[in-house]
Amino acid sequence: MKHRYLTAAAAVAVMGLGACGGESATANEETANVEAEDGGWAETVTKTEEGGYLMGNPDAAVQVVEFASLTCSHCRDFAEQSAGGLEEFVASGDVSFELRNFVRDPYDLTMALLVRCGNEDAFFQRSERMFANLDTFGETLGQADQAEMQARLTPQAAESGEAFTIVAEAGGLIDFIGGLGVPEQEARQCLTNTELRDELVGMRDAAIAQYNLQGTPTFLINGEVASGVSNWPQLEARLREMTQ
Repeated sequence: MKHRYLTAAAAVAVMGLGACGGESATANEETANVEAEDGGWAETVTKTEEGGYLMGNPDAAVQVVEFASLTCSHCRDFAEQSAGGLEEFVASGDVSFELRNFVRDPYDLTMALLVRCGNEDAFFQRSERMFANLDTFGETLGQADQAEMQARLTPQAAESGEAFTIVAEAGGLIDFIGGLGVPEQEARQCLTNTELRDELVGMRDAAIAQYNLQGTPTFLINGEVASGVSNWPQLEARLREMTQ
C-alpha cells in the first residue's frame, strides 16, 4: 500500500526502512495473573520478549500474534472490525492477542515510537486511535511545506532521530499523542530514542527472517503463520473453532 504523504519523508529511508507488499514472564505479568483471575484479562497488557505487546493471559491455550503497520489500511480495518469481539475472546483467558509493529516506512516508525511512549497499558488504545485517524494524519502531512521538510530530513537527522520529530510535527502527531496522555517533552524524547528505534527495526527484520513476512496484517496462531487468515471475520471463525 502506498501513501501520497510518504514522499516528503523519503529522505529518512537512509535508515534502511523499506515498504512491504501487501521476557515473557515478568513481575508485571505475575501481578496481572492475580488481578485477572476474575476474568479481567482484556485489561491486562504486558510486553513480550519479542518486543510486542500482549493483551490477555500469557499462558492462554490459543495465542494470536498480529504483525501490523500503523500506515496499513488493512490493519486499520482489522482494528475497527475486531473491536469488542476480540476482547471477548481475550477476556475468557483462553485466547491472548499480541501486536507486533512491522514498520514499513519512516512515517510508520514515527507513529510506532509514539504509541510505545510511556504507560504500556495504553498501547492498544493509542494504536487504535492512530489507525482511526490515519487519513487525517496523511492529509496534515501532505499540507506541510514539502521543500522545507526535505531540506531538514538529512542523513544526519535520521541518524540522530531528529527526523522523526520533524515528521511528527508536520503530521500533527505530537499534539495528537498529547491528547492520549503523553506530555510533549516525553513524546519528543521517545522520537529521538535510538534504542527504541533499533528495537522496532529489529522486530521488522526478525519477522522477515523467521516468517518470510511480506505484507500486513499477518497473523500467527500458536507460533505458526495462520494460512487463510487476513482479516477479522476469518480470524474470528478460526478462534471459534479452536475455543469450542
